[in-house]
Amino acid sequence: MNPPRVVLFDIGSTLWSSPAEDPGALAYCYGRGRGILIADVTGDVPSVETLIEAVEGHFAHWEDIWRADAGQVIQPPTHAYVAEALKTLGLSPSAAALKGFTDAILETSVYTAKVEPAEPGMKEALEALRGQGLRLACVSNAFMGASVLHQIMVERGLGRFLELTVSSCELGYRKPHPMIYRAALDKLAIDASDAVFVGDRLEADVEGPSKLGMRTVLTRQYRDEDPASARVKPDHVVEHLSELTVWVNSLV
Repeated sequence: MNPPRVVLFDIGSTLWSSPAEDPGALAYCYGRGRGILIADVTGDVPSVETLIEAVEGHFAHWEDIWRADAGQVIQPPTHAYVAEALKTLGLSPSAAALKGFTDAILETSVYTAKVEPAEPGMKEALEALRGQGLRLACVSNAFMGASVLHQIMVERGLGRFLELTVSSCELGYRKPHPMIYRAALDKLAIDASDAVFVGDRLEADVEGPSKLGMRTVLTRQYRDEDPASARVKPDHVVEHLSELTVWVNSLV
């Protein structure tokens, strides 16, 4: 097999720890979103705290569903989930206001990324991979679109190393559906055999990419799934992304 040309990364629990949202970030972004709703709907708009509980709770509900069943691979646009959550509060904003509210609240993770402490060795790990001539990109199951995910990586100091991001909420398919990996491969104009996929989940980041012919790496830097339990074993396991350069060198 040829040496890899591209490394595709998952984002959450792979390129950053995916911490709980910063309370200040939640208050700021939902406060902006609430202002959009106030200008649009008739009647009272619930407090920021109530909006956070309803929408973030609905997101968490769906994350639980997806975590329990990797076969749930169809993902409508995020504003559809937000509309469902707001409906429980008796709110039915216009399409423009729904989009504005959704855009505002999805920036919460960007503001969280601004205040989180640096994660040791991550910039150096990606810099080393780029120094080996590898192209780097991301494929993520997320409620945030590609531009927001990339901005999170910028705030973490990693954005300059990443050429492309593909997000499930924009494509409509979640990992491990083959379409999401193929979308990234097509945009990068490479074959699956030229790519390595790195992530923290066995089904989404190992089994799915392997079926297309990619080599795979399971990272246990932020989560610890047991590769012994996998239907498809990863080609390599790392405890920190800094270990990737040595393994990639062994493939040359």
